[in-house]
Amino acid sequence: MSRITAVTLSIALSFAAVAATRAEEAPPAAPEGPALTLEQCVAQALAKNFAVKIQTYSLDSAKAAVIIAQSTYDPVLGVSWQKEVNLNPAVTSVVTAGAGGRPLSTDNQGATASVTQSVITGGTVTATYALGRDLTNASSPLNPAYLGNSSITVSQPLLQGAGTDYNRAVIDRARLGQKIAGLNFKSSVLTTILNVETAYFNVLYTRQQYRVAEDTLKLAQELLDENTIKRKTGVLTDLDVVQAQAGVATAKSQLIGFKQAMDNAADVLLQALGEREFKLPVGAVAFPPLPDTSVAFDLSYKLARDNGPTLATIETTIEQYKLDALRAKRNNLPQLNATGSMGYGSAENSFNNANSGLWPGTGHSWSAGLTFSVPWGMRSNKALYRQAMDNVNSEQVALDQADQALVVSVRNAVRSVQSSVESVAAASSAAVLSQKQYDLQKAKFEAGLATSYDVLQAQNQLESARVAELQAQVGLRVSLASLRFLEGSSLDSYRVNLQG
Repeated sequence: MSRITAVTLSIALSFAAVAATRAEEAPPAAPEGPALTLEQCVAQALAKNFAVKIQTYSLDSAKAAVIIAQSTYDPVLGVSWQKEVNLNPAVTSVVTAGAGGRPLSTDNQGATASVTQSVITGGTVTATYALGRDLTNASSPLNPAYLGNSSITVSQPLLQGAGTDYNRAVIDRARLGQKIAGLNFKSSVLTTILNVETAYFNVLYTRQQYRVAEDTLKLAQELLDENTIKRKTGVLTDLDVVQAQAGVATAKSQLIGFKQAMDNAADVLLQALGEREFKLPVGAVAFPPLPDTSVAFDLSYKLARDNGPTLATIETTIEQYKLDALRAKRNNLPQLNATGSMGYGSAENSFNNANSGLWPGTGHSWSAGLTFSVPWGMRSNKALYRQAMDNVNSEQVALDQADQALVVSVRNAVRSVQSSVESVAAASSAAVLSQKQYDLQKAKFEAGLATSYDVLQAQNQLESARVAELQAQVGLRVSLASLRFLEGSSLDSYRVNLQG
């Protein structure tokens, strides 16, 4: 066997032995499983996310508040029955006085049915129908007497508490509260989508970063294997081997850290999806198709104002405060209430006659009246009105502040997308050049014109360039997701219908 063949065989056996050792020491690979798309993640999160569920209950509660406010104008039905027996020892019947007299006694009973209806002007209308029987031991034309009575009573405020706008304000405020709850629900959905997108891209980034680190470890191990063989043949020194060993150790250390980051990112995604057990592994993930990256401030700002829930929530709150101010201003008026009633009555010898003789019966009654009251100075009501106007003005300032913040946020988001597009192009070019630089440095090392340290430096630069390229790609998608969040357009991107 020639010397060259023996050396070649020795090198091959050495590489095989080192490769076997490397396979035993290599950290576990990134977990894989059934493909998990971003659309699937968003759908699951909207179905199971805790924040979305909480806002769903808040929206249901706001809808119930509208029904409660409207129910003020539901008619109220009433039925009552009463029996009253009275024996008065201090009073003697005139009719029976000659026979020694007896205490006056009465035995009365009656039933009443009523309907009360509140009206939007602030008043109430009550219709009453009653039948009764009065029995006494005193002299009476009818004994027992069967009585019928029907009446309508109206009460209407004329100053404080009067007016359809004043009374409808309670219902309108509840409806605005329902609108705010819907906007908060929309905000929760948009936030959930953004969190899922960010978590998904972070899982993708950490896994790709882990794979880059695996490749780096592989290159470092190959360099160590090669240096070890060349040292045995006298081509390299112990320093070259030690430098290669340091490169392998550094790569392994980085791989351990990247493995932890990868697992943590998977947990964050599972949390965003509403998982509680954290037992199912996150399947294979991949970059979704890159949407259009041409953005403009004017369009994005218009979308943010029209679709975003933040400004709409404040504007709706201002409308609520205006309704409060309207009622508070009207409460500065004195209380002046008008009341009136009219009715028919009958007295017969039976319930049937009392009922049939009621319409239009010989007995009738009517009444009318006014009541007036005013607190001295009305200091409390005036202070309440000032508070209500302060709320309106304060919320208006908050709206201007939020609008300013939205302008800044949209400007930043648009610039972030634009700079991210440029960063992706620059990072991709840097990665290509770093790969060429590494290949050239490795070729120089093979030719004996560079040291293993030079190769390790080129290798580290290549790893940094690949990670930077990955960061730029992820950063672009996160920037687009953040801009869609501000615009409210991510709902359309994932075909989410909040009205369904």
